[in-house]
Amino acid sequence: MREIEMILRTMLLLVLLVMAPAAKAHSPLVATMPADGAVLAAAPDSLQLTFKGIARLARLSLARDGADIPLDMDHLMQKATQHNVPLPALADGRYKVRWRALSADGHVIKGTFAFTVGN
Repeated sequence: MREIEMILRTMLLLVLLVMAPAAKAHSPLVATMPADGAVLAAAPDSLQLTFKGIARLARLSLARDGADIPLDMDHLMQKATQHNVPLPALADGRYKVRWRALSADGHVIKGTFAFTVGN
């Protein structure tokens, strides 16, 4: 009986040790510039996405009134906690950013944020 109890405790400890690094490896988005919901007097020169840990930006899109705006894709799949993406000249309007990234443990993380240029 004691052997079974010892085996179960050992297995539980191993499971906890294996799962702990995986839980720590997720890299959620912690900040954007412009911030979600920001109203800007002038158009930004770049987008900035900051993650809690290392992440590879796998996809990024910017749209105004449903129309996609071409972006420089040189930044994709680079390992970083902060990704800076240059923007073309933007007209006044509401913009929506969609992003998808891979955290250090390979999990996909994704989200959206929006900002407005002008009144």
